[in-house]
Amino acid sequence: MQNEVQTVEHVGAAGARLFVETAQQSVEARGRFCAALSGGSTPLEVYKILVNDYRDAPFWTRTQLFWGDERFVPHDHEDSNYGAARENLIRHVPIPDGQVHPWPYLADEPERSAHSYAAIVSEVLGDPPQFDLTFLGLGDDGHTASLFPGTGAVHEEGLTTVVQPEGKGTRLSFTVPLLNQSRTIAFLVQGEKKREALEATLRGEKDVEHYPAQAVEAQRLLWLTDLDV
Repeated sequence: MQNEVQTVEHVGAAGARLFVETAQQSVEARGRFCAALSGGSTPLEVYKILVNDYRDAPFWTRTQLFWGDERFVPHDHEDSNYGAARENLIRHVPIPDGQVHPWPYLADEPERSAHSYAAIVSEVLGDPPQFDLTFLGLGDDGHTASLFPGTGAVHEEGLTTVVQPEGKGTRLSFTVPLLNQSRTIAFLVQGEKKREALEATLRGEKDVEHYPAQAVEAQRLLWLTDLDV
């Protein structure tokens, strides 16, 4: 495993460059590009650059998009990670509708929604399912995707799980085993409020229950951050 920290001036720009490079390499090597996106504000910066500079790139027609986690809300809800990506990226680029895979929203049935998404992931990606690129964020409490401290979610097996973090509503998330099959994982981390969690995750004693991001591994693991750590 290659674990690399890159201190960059603009995290969004670095993320966009990585997305484009990985997409081009994946299409050339395997005929398609499979990516898992994250929520939060930093991916919005990535989307803006992709739309402005790579709107007509040929890799879009060979791209399969997924999301590493989602709030258990309808797709048109203001808190939906998919909804944010749809409005800021997907509707502006030539990716076929059948290659965009949001988490199913089956009202009042989060477990069935999670199981349905696991089936979609397996159907599209095969066995074992492997993403070319997975974007992740890092919460100031050490969580990543929706694997929150104190919930036990970091220890879940299978492909997907339902998480109930206190005060944050119901979440749907990829599990650590699914994330760790990715060819490349890139954490996008910016802002001083993330410093403590980032330093604890990278340099602290191993404690995945309190810092679930410590459990993430990949063939290539990148940390793109504007913090000097």
